[in-house]
Amino acid sequence: MSLAQRNATQIINNFENSKNQCLGKRDKSSAGRIDPRAVDICSVINSFAEFYTTSSCAGRCYLYQGQGIKATDDFKRYRVSHEKIDDAKQYFNLTNLKDDAAHVDDLSANSLKASGQTSPHEQNTAAASEDAIIWLRYEAFILHVACRNLSAAGALMAAARPYFKNVGLTTWKDGKYLVLILGDEALEMPVTTLDGRSLVDTFSCEWLAKLVNERHERNWRKIEGFVDLARNMVLDDDDSILYELDNEMIMLQQQSTEEGIVAPRSFDVIGDIAVINALDVDDELERQRIGEQIMRKNKAIKLVVARDSTLQNVQRAPGCDGMTVVAGMSRSPMITTHSEYGIKCVVDLEHTFFTPRMASERLRLCQQVSRGENVLVLFCGVGLEAFHIVARTEANSVLAIDVNSTAMTCAHRGKRMLERNKSVKVPNAAARLQLMEGDVLEVLPTLERGFYDRVLVPRPKEGSKDGDLGDGKSGLPYLLALLPVLKAQADIHWFDFVADHEYPSCGRSCSIIAEACQANGFNSQVLHVSKLQSVAMRQLRVCIDIRLTRIVL
Repeated sequence: MSLAQRNATQIINNFENSKNQCLGKRDKSSAGRIDPRAVDICSVINSFAEFYTTSSCAGRCYLYQGQGIKATDDFKRYRVSHEKIDDAKQYFNLTNLKDDAAHVDDLSANSLKASGQTSPHEQNTAAASEDAIIWLRYEAFILHVACRNLSAAGALMAAARPYFKNVGLTTWKDGKYLVLILGDEALEMPVTTLDGRSLVDTFSCEWLAKLVNERHERNWRKIEGFVDLARNMVLDDDDSILYELDNEMIMLQQQSTEEGIVAPRSFDVIGDIAVINALDVDDELERQRIGEQIMRKNKAIKLVVARDSTLQNVQRAPGCDGMTVVAGMSRSPMITTHSEYGIKCVVDLEHTFFTPRMASERLRLCQQVSRGENVLVLFCGVGLEAFHIVARTEANSVLAIDVNSTAMTCAHRGKRMLERNKSVKVPNAAARLQLMEGDVLEVLPTLERGFYDRVLVPRPKEGSKDGDLGDGKSGLPYLLALLPVLKAQADIHWFDFVADHEYPSCGRSCSIIAEACQANGFNSQVLHVSKLQSVAMRQLRVCIDIRLTRIVL
């Protein structure tokens, strides 16, 4: 490798390490999560190896006192809302500004989640002088993105400029360029006089709410347009090696012809094991040479295996005969420790299902968990989704369920490692996690009714019953079984299988889910559809984020 190639590789590694550290940190905002309206754009940008988001806000309105300069002693915010103002009279009722909880909501405070306000945790509770002016402010979308190189920064700014005027490069140095994207839907005006008298009457409060809500709508439309352009960004591949995510999937941009060997273009890295999902080579000696070449390129890989069987059973595990050793010292059982954003899990490659390609999705789901939520993780496998949630959020409790006894053994070992993980700064992380072995359909009826705020359902594919070959209803028994354990308002992250032409609307799946929920007393709203991976020719695995609200008769 030439000096230029070594320098390029070092820059890539440094940027990748910075990305892992930034995205792996606990969200220290008052809500403990990314704004729901910003999750989509952050997920799209973070899916590129060339970018990672450092901070974001989807837009908000609030009342404040003081000079209007944040992080100063006299700046006090009230009734922060990332959603529309539904009750204008109550929102602009200034007589109970400091003690009225009706419009003070953190999105994690589920009893008030529908109002979209911010919790007392986000307020500065210091008393304000009675004669201080109270102001109304609306802040538009803002996003900071670190880019690996100048060409990537240019592509991102080109995608943002059709919707946001204030786009520019704020910081640059070798290996990192920081782009600022700022919306222009601003509003700031006083709502009291100098002596504290309200300027808002019954008519004007509705007018003010309309101004704020219109800005929210325009701001959200711009974000949605930006998401579409960002998803289709075309970037220049100016490096010989690209790393999608830490220990995820290594893409070799230039196939090696060293000694006449052509290495696979892609393979998964799980812990210290490289897994080749399709190795169309029959000669044993040539297979071994391919494996040894992979190990030479990545010194951390100690074993190279090829997956020879399809994952058709319920447990989605290849079995003892499903993995063939290509190079390295064989081990039985084929167990390794995998690390993702600093969180470790134990994986038995032969008897459990695990894919490192879901790393960005696991992080996206984790970023949506609010402070104080009770979270249920079905089909948890080795438990990495649950580990991320308890380690990075202040969720009140997390229950993870799986029927695979080997997977649950791995999950218990991972929980013990979580207890010793010094990089986890959230208190009592492992203590808030409960692991339960059992069939989901048998366990769900035994759980407390109306308890959970959020449910992850990464259910397995059930052969031809899923996708466009089936009727799309194979997952309905799980959905109907989990509805009774949900709170009056809850979020479901529903994993489903669709044909490529159905994405991104996934209309058939969404209709089936909506009808089932409606028949069982819930209204449903699709918040986001995320494409996860291809599972077969023109067949996709997707995650549909759904917000359910119990129907009150």
